[in-house]
Amino acid sequence: MSRLLLLLPQLPHDPTSGAARCMRTACEFLAASGWSVRALATTATEAVDPVATADFLQDIGLAVTIRPPNRGVYRHDRPVLEFVDTFGVQYQLLDTGAFSVSSWQGEHGSQFNRLFQRELDSHRPDVLLGFGGHDSDISRYRRAKTAGCKVVFGLRNSSYMSARWLSEMDAVLTCSEYQRQSYLSSLNLESTALPPPINLVETIATGPEPIFFTAINPSIEKGAFFLSTLAEELSLHRPDLPMLFIESRGSGGQLVQAGLAGGFDLRQHENLMFAPAVATPAEIFRGTRVLLVPSVCDEAFGRVAAEALLNGVPPIVSNRGGLPEAANGGGFVLPLPSSLTLETRMPVSADDVKPWLELMLKLADDEAFYANAVIRARSAGNAYRTAVMAPRYMDFFNRVAGTT
Repeated sequence: MSRLLLLLPQLPHDPTSGAARCMRTACEFLAASGWSVRALATTATEAVDPVATADFLQDIGLAVTIRPPNRGVYRHDRPVLEFVDTFGVQYQLLDTGAFSVSSWQGEHGSQFNRLFQRELDSHRPDVLLGFGGHDSDISRYRRAKTAGCKVVFGLRNSSYMSARWLSEMDAVLTCSEYQRQSYLSSLNLESTALPPPINLVETIATGPEPIFFTAINPSIEKGAFFLSTLAEELSLHRPDLPMLFIESRGSGGQLVQAGLAGGFDLRQHENLMFAPAVATPAEIFRGTRVLLVPSVCDEAFGRVAAEALLNGVPPIVSNRGGLPEAANGGGFVLPLPSSLTLETRMPVSADDVKPWLELMLKLADDEAFYANAVIRARSAGNAYRTAVMAPRYMDFFNRVAGTT
Protein backbone atom coordinates (compact mmCIF):
# COMPACT_ATOMS: atom_id res chain seq x y z
CA MET A 1 0.00 0.00 0.00
CA SER A 2 1.41 3.39 -1.04
CA ARG A 3 1.47 6.14 1.59
CA LEU A 4 0.95 9.87 1.07
CA LEU A 5 1.22 12.86 3.39
CA LEU A 6 -0.66 16.04 2.50
CA LEU A 7 1.13 19.10 3.89
CA LEU A 8 -0.79 22.40 3.88
CA PRO A 9 -0.24 25.74 5.64
CA GLN A 10 -4.00 26.22 5.97
CA LEU A 11 -7.29 24.46 6.60
CA PRO A 12 -7.82 21.79 3.90
CA HIS A 13 -11.56 22.47 4.14
CA ASP A 14 -11.13 26.25 3.80
CA PRO A 15 -14.29 27.37 1.96
CA THR A 16 -12.48 30.47 0.66
CA SER A 17 -9.59 28.56 -0.94
CA GLY A 18 -9.96 26.60 -4.16
CA ALA A 19 -6.33 25.49 -3.85
CA ALA A 20 -6.92 23.85 -0.48
CA ARG A 21 -10.03 22.06 -1.75
CA CYS A 22 -8.12 20.81 -4.81
CA MET A 23 -5.33 19.31 -2.73
CA ARG A 24 -7.79 17.71 -0.31
CA THR A 25 -9.93 16.22 -3.07
CA ALA A 26 -6.89 14.72 -4.80
CA CYS A 27 -6.10 12.97 -1.50
CA GLU A 28 -9.67 11.70 -1.27
CA PHE A 29 -9.28 10.15 -4.73
CA LEU A 30 -6.13 8.34 -3.55
CA ALA A 31 -7.65 7.18 -0.26
CA ALA A 32 -10.72 5.84 -2.07
CA SER A 33 -8.37 3.84 -4.31
CA GLY A 34 -6.48 2.16 -1.46
CA TRP A 35 -3.67 4.56 -0.60
CA SER A 36 -2.91 5.29 3.05
CA VAL A 37 -3.34 9.05 3.28
CA ARG A 38 -2.64 11.38 6.19
CA ALA A 39 -2.78 15.17 6.31
CA LEU A 40 -0.94 17.71 8.43
CA ALA A 41 -2.26 21.25 8.18
CA THR A 42 -3.44 24.22 10.25
CA THR A 43 -6.73 25.90 11.06
CA ALA A 44 -5.74 29.11 9.24
CA THR A 45 -8.00 30.22 6.39
CA GLU A 46 -8.06 32.92 3.73
CA ALA A 47 -11.32 34.37 5.11
CA VAL A 48 -11.37 37.98 6.27
CA ASP A 49 -12.62 36.95 9.73
CA PRO A 50 -11.30 33.99 11.78
CA VAL A 51 -13.27 30.75 11.47
CA ALA A 52 -14.38 28.74 14.53
CA THR A 53 -12.75 25.66 13.03
CA ALA A 54 -13.98 22.91 15.36
CA ASP A 55 -17.58 24.08 15.06
CA PHE A 56 -17.24 24.51 11.30
CA LEU A 57 -15.86 20.98 10.82
CA GLN A 58 -18.55 19.46 13.04
CA ASP A 59 -21.21 21.37 11.08
CA ILE A 60 -20.06 19.64 7.88
CA GLY A 61 -20.29 16.23 9.55
CA LEU A 62 -16.78 15.54 10.88
CA ALA A 63 -16.25 14.14 14.38
CA VAL A 64 -13.38 16.21 15.75
CA THR A 65 -11.20 15.35 18.73
CA ILE A 66 -9.17 18.18 20.25
CA ARG A 67 -5.80 17.14 21.65
CA PRO A 68 -4.74 19.66 24.33
CA PRO A 69 -1.25 21.17 24.18
CA ASN A 70 1.57 19.81 26.29
CA ARG A 71 2.48 23.16 27.81
CA GLY A 72 4.42 21.52 30.59
CA VAL A 73 7.15 20.88 28.03
CA TYR A 74 6.42 23.45 25.32
CA ARG A 75 4.99 26.58 26.90
CA HIS A 76 3.59 28.12 23.70
CA ASP A 77 2.08 25.00 22.15
CA ARG A 78 -1.45 25.09 20.75
CA PRO A 79 -4.19 22.41 20.61
CA VAL A 80 -4.32 19.97 17.70
CA LEU A 81 -7.58 18.95 16.03
CA GLU A 82 -7.78 15.32 14.89
CA PHE A 83 -10.38 13.53 12.77
CA VAL A 84 -10.82 10.96 10.01
CA ASP A 85 -13.00 11.80 7.01
CA THR A 86 -15.37 9.47 5.17
CA PHE A 87 -12.62 8.52 2.71
CA GLY A 88 -10.29 7.40 5.50
CA VAL A 89 -7.92 10.37 5.32
CA GLN A 90 -6.49 11.02 8.80
CA TYR A 91 -6.09 14.71 9.66
CA GLN A 92 -4.08 16.65 12.20
CA LEU A 93 -4.72 20.41 12.25
CA LEU A 94 -2.58 22.71 14.37
CA ASP A 95 -4.86 25.32 15.90
CA THR A 96 -3.18 28.58 14.88
CA GLY A 97 -5.82 30.77 16.53
CA ALA A 98 -6.33 34.17 14.94
CA PHE A 99 -3.15 33.95 12.84
CA SER A 100 -3.64 34.09 9.07
CA VAL A 101 -2.29 31.69 6.45
CA SER A 102 0.70 33.96 5.89
CA SER A 103 1.49 34.86 9.52
CA TRP A 104 1.38 31.74 11.72
CA GLN A 105 4.79 30.26 10.85
CA GLY A 106 6.83 32.60 13.06
CA GLU A 107 4.72 31.94 16.16
CA HIS A 108 3.78 28.29 15.70
CA GLY A 109 6.28 26.96 13.15
CA SER A 110 8.32 25.12 15.78
CA GLN A 111 5.34 23.04 16.95
CA PHE A 112 4.28 22.39 13.34
CA ASN A 113 7.80 21.16 12.55
CA ARG A 114 7.66 18.69 15.45
CA LEU A 115 4.33 17.37 14.19
CA PHE A 116 5.82 17.08 10.71
CA GLN A 117 8.85 15.15 11.88
CA ARG A 118 6.58 12.78 13.79
CA GLU A 119 4.66 12.10 10.58
CA LEU A 120 7.84 11.42 8.65
CA ASP A 121 9.04 9.01 11.34
CA SER A 122 5.79 7.16 12.01
CA HIS A 123 3.84 7.25 8.75
CA ARG A 124 6.95 7.12 6.52
CA PRO A 125 5.15 8.48 3.43
CA ASP A 126 6.24 7.46 -0.04
CA VAL A 127 4.94 10.75 -1.45
CA LEU A 128 4.49 14.19 0.08
CA LEU A 129 1.98 16.52 -1.59
CA GLY A 130 2.57 20.11 -0.58
CA PHE A 131 1.57 23.69 -1.22
CA GLY A 132 3.05 26.96 0.06
CA GLY A 133 6.25 28.89 -0.61
CA HIS A 134 7.27 30.23 2.82
CA ASP A 135 10.91 29.54 3.69
CA SER A 136 9.70 27.10 6.34
CA ASP A 137 7.57 25.26 3.78
CA ILE A 138 10.56 24.87 1.47
CA SER A 139 12.67 23.59 4.35
CA ARG A 140 10.03 20.92 5.09
CA TYR A 141 9.97 19.79 1.45
CA ARG A 142 13.73 19.32 1.61
CA ARG A 143 13.47 17.39 4.88
CA ALA A 144 10.94 15.09 3.27
CA LYS A 145 13.25 14.43 0.33
CA THR A 146 16.09 13.67 2.74
CA ALA A 147 13.78 11.19 4.47
CA GLY A 148 13.23 9.40 1.15
CA CYS A 149 9.88 10.91 0.08
CA LYS A 150 9.00 11.85 -3.44
CA VAL A 151 7.78 15.44 -3.21
CA VAL A 152 4.96 16.76 -5.39
CA PHE A 153 4.19 20.47 -5.39
CA GLY A 154 0.66 21.57 -6.26
CA LEU A 155 0.84 24.81 -8.27
CA ARG A 156 -2.48 26.64 -8.21
CA ASN A 157 -1.60 30.26 -9.05
CA SER A 158 1.03 32.46 -10.70
CA SER A 159 2.79 33.50 -7.48
CA TYR A 160 5.77 31.20 -8.01
CA MET A 161 7.12 32.53 -11.32
CA SER A 162 10.53 33.22 -9.74
CA ALA A 163 10.61 30.18 -7.41
CA ARG A 164 13.62 28.36 -8.78
CA TRP A 165 13.49 25.92 -5.86
CA LEU A 166 10.55 24.26 -7.66
CA SER A 167 13.13 22.49 -9.82
CA GLU A 168 14.01 20.42 -6.71
CA MET A 169 10.56 18.82 -6.65
CA ASP A 170 10.12 15.29 -7.97
CA ALA A 171 6.97 16.42 -9.78
CA VAL A 172 4.87 19.57 -10.12
CA LEU A 173 1.13 19.58 -10.71
CA THR A 174 -0.34 22.49 -12.63
CA CYS A 175 -4.09 22.89 -13.05
CA SER A 176 -4.36 23.83 -16.72
CA GLU A 177 -2.48 23.77 -19.98
CA TYR A 178 -2.41 27.56 -19.76
CA GLN A 179 -0.62 27.39 -16.40
CA ARG A 180 1.74 24.65 -17.58
CA GLN A 181 2.83 26.75 -20.54
CA SER A 182 3.20 29.86 -18.36
CA TYR A 183 5.65 28.17 -15.98
CA LEU A 184 7.49 26.49 -18.81
CA SER A 185 8.01 29.87 -20.47
CA SER A 186 8.93 31.86 -17.38
CA LEU A 187 10.84 29.32 -15.30
CA ASN A 188 11.62 26.53 -17.77
CA LEU A 189 9.69 24.33 -15.33
CA GLU A 190 8.28 21.03 -16.51
CA SER A 191 4.96 20.09 -14.95
CA THR A 192 1.91 17.90 -15.44
CA ALA A 193 -1.35 19.70 -16.20
CA LEU A 194 -4.45 18.14 -14.66
CA PRO A 195 -7.76 19.97 -14.10
CA PRO A 196 -8.54 20.46 -10.42
CA PRO A 197 -10.27 17.47 -8.84
CA ILE A 198 -13.79 18.21 -7.65
CA ASN A 199 -15.74 16.58 -4.83
CA LEU A 200 -19.15 16.02 -6.40
CA VAL A 201 -20.96 15.59 -3.07
CA GLU A 202 -19.83 19.06 -1.98
CA THR A 203 -20.40 20.62 -5.39
CA ILE A 204 -23.62 19.43 -7.02
CA ALA A 205 -26.69 21.21 -5.67
CA THR A 206 -30.29 20.20 -5.31
CA GLY A 207 -33.10 22.39 -4.12
CA PRO A 208 -34.82 25.65 -5.02
CA GLU A 209 -35.25 26.91 -8.57
CA PRO A 210 -32.15 28.89 -9.60
CA ILE A 211 -32.82 32.61 -9.88
CA PHE A 212 -29.62 34.55 -9.11
CA PHE A 213 -26.93 35.97 -11.32
CA THR A 214 -24.10 35.12 -8.93
CA ALA A 215 -20.56 36.44 -8.57
CA ILE A 216 -18.09 35.04 -6.04
CA ASN A 217 -15.46 37.04 -4.13
CA PRO A 218 -15.95 40.60 -5.45
CA SER A 219 -12.30 41.56 -4.98
CA ILE A 220 -10.14 43.67 -7.28
CA GLU A 221 -8.60 40.52 -8.77
CA LYS A 222 -12.01 39.01 -9.44
CA GLY A 223 -13.36 42.14 -11.12
CA ALA A 224 -14.85 44.43 -8.45
CA PHE A 225 -14.54 47.52 -10.66
CA PHE A 226 -16.25 45.66 -13.51
CA LEU A 227 -18.91 44.06 -11.32
CA SER A 228 -19.83 47.36 -9.69
CA THR A 229 -20.75 48.87 -13.06
CA LEU A 230 -22.47 45.69 -14.19
CA ALA A 231 -24.55 45.62 -11.01
CA GLU A 232 -25.48 49.28 -11.43
CA GLU A 233 -26.51 48.81 -15.06
CA LEU A 234 -28.52 45.66 -14.37
CA SER A 235 -30.30 47.39 -11.49
CA LEU A 236 -31.15 50.41 -13.64
CA HIS A 237 -32.37 48.41 -16.64
CA ARG A 238 -33.89 45.38 -14.92
CA PRO A 239 -34.42 45.83 -11.18
CA ASP A 240 -36.54 42.66 -11.25
CA LEU A 241 -33.45 40.47 -11.80
CA PRO A 242 -31.62 39.51 -8.57
CA MET A 243 -27.85 39.56 -8.39
CA LEU A 244 -26.02 37.76 -5.57
CA PHE A 245 -22.46 38.37 -4.37
CA ILE A 246 -20.77 35.69 -2.27
CA GLU A 247 -18.20 37.33 -0.04
CA SER A 248 -14.71 35.95 0.52
CA ARG A 249 -11.53 38.02 0.48
CA GLY A 250 -13.64 40.52 -1.43
CA SER A 251 -16.63 41.85 0.51
CA GLY A 252 -19.87 43.63 -0.23
CA GLY A 253 -18.42 46.72 1.38
CA GLN A 254 -15.53 46.73 -1.07
CA LEU A 255 -17.95 46.44 -3.99
CA VAL A 256 -20.00 49.36 -2.68
CA GLN A 257 -16.82 51.43 -2.30
CA ALA A 258 -15.89 50.58 -5.90
CA GLY A 259 -19.24 51.96 -7.03
CA LEU A 260 -18.91 55.10 -4.92
CA ALA A 261 -15.56 55.76 -6.61
CA GLY A 262 -17.54 55.99 -9.85
CA GLY A 263 -20.25 58.19 -8.41
CA PHE A 264 -23.05 55.67 -7.85
CA ASP A 265 -24.35 53.95 -4.73
CA LEU A 266 -25.17 50.25 -5.07
CA ARG A 267 -26.85 50.24 -1.65
CA GLN A 268 -29.97 51.83 -3.14
CA HIS A 269 -30.78 48.77 -5.27
CA GLU A 270 -32.98 46.13 -3.64
CA ASN A 271 -32.14 43.47 -6.24
CA LEU A 272 -28.49 43.33 -5.12
CA MET A 273 -27.84 40.84 -2.34
CA PHE A 274 -24.78 39.77 -0.39
CA ALA A 275 -23.98 36.54 1.45
CA PRO A 276 -20.98 35.37 3.49
CA ALA A 277 -18.66 32.58 2.35
CA VAL A 278 -20.33 29.17 2.50
CA ALA A 279 -18.99 25.75 3.47
CA THR A 280 -19.51 24.04 0.12
CA PRO A 281 -19.94 25.10 -3.53
CA ALA A 282 -23.33 23.35 -3.60
CA GLU A 283 -24.70 26.07 -1.33
CA ILE A 284 -23.75 28.66 -3.94
CA PHE A 285 -25.24 26.85 -6.92
CA ARG A 286 -28.47 25.90 -5.19
CA GLY A 287 -29.95 29.27 -6.14
CA THR A 288 -27.73 30.30 -9.07
CA ARG A 289 -29.12 30.68 -12.58
CA VAL A 290 -25.95 32.10 -14.18
CA LEU A 291 -22.42 32.42 -12.77
CA LEU A 292 -20.43 35.59 -13.49
CA VAL A 293 -16.62 35.34 -13.46
CA PRO A 294 -15.13 38.61 -14.78
CA SER A 295 -11.66 37.93 -13.38
CA VAL A 296 -9.13 40.64 -14.10
CA CYS A 297 -6.17 38.52 -13.05
CA ASP A 298 -4.89 35.73 -15.27
CA GLU A 299 -6.61 32.83 -13.56
CA ALA A 300 -4.55 29.64 -13.48
CA PHE A 301 -7.76 27.73 -14.19
CA GLY A 302 -11.03 28.98 -12.72
CA ARG A 303 -12.41 26.14 -10.63
CA VAL A 304 -15.75 27.90 -10.05
CA ALA A 305 -16.46 27.71 -13.78
CA ALA A 306 -16.01 23.93 -13.72
CA GLU A 307 -18.21 23.68 -10.62
CA ALA A 308 -20.90 25.68 -12.41
CA LEU A 309 -20.79 23.33 -15.40
CA LEU A 310 -21.28 20.31 -13.14
CA ASN A 311 -24.44 21.97 -11.84
CA GLY A 312 -25.73 22.82 -15.29
CA VAL A 313 -25.22 26.51 -14.51
CA PRO A 314 -23.97 28.47 -17.53
CA PRO A 315 -20.87 30.48 -16.58
CA ILE A 316 -19.98 33.77 -18.23
CA VAL A 317 -16.22 34.13 -17.86
CA SER A 318 -13.61 36.66 -18.92
CA ASN A 319 -11.12 35.78 -21.62
CA ARG A 320 -8.14 35.98 -19.28
CA GLY A 321 -5.79 33.22 -18.18
CA GLY A 322 -7.14 29.70 -17.92
CA LEU A 323 -10.82 30.63 -17.63
CA PRO A 324 -11.71 29.81 -21.27
CA GLU A 325 -10.03 26.43 -20.79
CA ALA A 326 -12.02 25.79 -17.61
CA ALA A 327 -15.29 26.67 -19.36
CA ASN A 328 -14.51 23.79 -21.73
CA GLY A 329 -16.87 24.97 -24.44
CA GLY A 330 -19.80 24.87 -22.03
CA GLY A 331 -19.95 28.51 -21.01
CA PHE A 332 -19.68 31.95 -22.53
CA VAL A 333 -16.31 33.70 -22.88
CA LEU A 334 -16.49 37.50 -23.12
CA PRO A 335 -13.73 40.11 -23.13
CA LEU A 336 -12.96 42.69 -20.50
CA PRO A 337 -11.73 46.12 -21.56
CA SER A 338 -7.97 46.08 -22.06
CA SER A 339 -7.71 49.16 -19.83
CA LEU A 340 -9.00 47.15 -16.84
CA THR A 341 -5.97 45.94 -14.89
CA LEU A 342 -5.12 45.02 -11.32
CA GLU A 343 -4.07 48.64 -10.82
CA THR A 344 -7.46 50.03 -11.88
CA ARG A 345 -9.27 51.89 -9.09
CA MET A 346 -12.29 53.25 -10.95
CA PRO A 347 -15.36 51.42 -12.29
CA VAL A 348 -15.42 50.71 -16.02
CA SER A 349 -17.90 52.49 -18.28
CA ALA A 350 -21.44 51.35 -19.04
CA ASP A 351 -20.33 50.57 -22.61
CA ASP A 352 -17.65 48.23 -21.28
CA VAL A 353 -20.23 45.99 -19.56
CA LYS A 354 -22.81 46.13 -22.35
CA PRO A 355 -21.95 42.70 -23.94
CA TRP A 356 -22.18 41.06 -20.51
CA LEU A 357 -25.46 42.79 -19.70
CA GLU A 358 -27.03 41.86 -23.03
CA LEU A 359 -26.10 38.19 -22.58
CA MET A 360 -27.45 38.19 -19.02
CA LEU A 361 -30.77 39.59 -20.23
CA LYS A 362 -31.00 36.98 -22.98
CA LEU A 363 -30.32 34.21 -20.46
CA ALA A 364 -33.03 35.70 -18.24
CA ASP A 365 -35.73 36.21 -20.87
CA ASP A 366 -35.17 33.62 -23.62
CA GLU A 367 -36.07 30.29 -22.05
CA ALA A 368 -35.12 28.25 -25.12
CA PHE A 369 -31.71 29.93 -25.23
CA TYR A 370 -31.21 29.35 -21.52
CA ALA A 371 -32.30 25.70 -21.71
CA ASN A 372 -29.77 25.07 -24.48
CA ALA A 373 -27.06 26.79 -22.41
CA VAL A 374 -27.87 24.49 -19.47
CA ILE A 375 -27.60 21.38 -21.67
CA ARG A 376 -24.28 22.56 -23.07
CA ALA A 377 -22.98 23.31 -19.57
CA ARG A 378 -23.88 19.86 -18.22
CA SER A 379 -22.26 18.16 -21.20
CA ALA A 380 -19.02 20.12 -20.73
CA GLY A 381 -19.09 19.39 -17.00
CA ASN A 382 -18.83 15.64 -17.60
CA ALA A 383 -15.08 16.11 -18.11
CA TYR A 384 -14.78 16.99 -14.40
CA ARG A 385 -16.69 14.05 -12.97
CA THR A 386 -14.91 11.71 -10.56
CA ALA A 387 -15.15 8.76 -12.93
CA VAL A 388 -13.05 10.72 -15.42
CA MET A 389 -10.71 12.62 -13.10
CA ALA A 390 -9.86 10.02 -10.42
CA PRO A 391 -8.08 7.62 -12.82
CA ARG A 392 -5.98 10.49 -14.16
CA TYR A 393 -4.85 11.44 -10.66
CA MET A 394 -4.23 7.82 -9.72
CA ASP A 395 -2.05 7.34 -12.80
CA PHE A 396 -0.03 10.47 -11.96
CA PHE A 397 0.63 9.57 -8.32
CA ASN A 398 1.36 5.93 -9.09
CA ARG A 399 4.00 7.07 -11.57
CA VAL A 400 5.52 9.42 -8.98
CA ALA A 401 5.58 6.64 -6.36
CA GLY A 402 7.10 4.26 -8.89
CA THR A 403 4.31 1.70 -8.61
CA THR A 404 3.50 1.67 -12.35
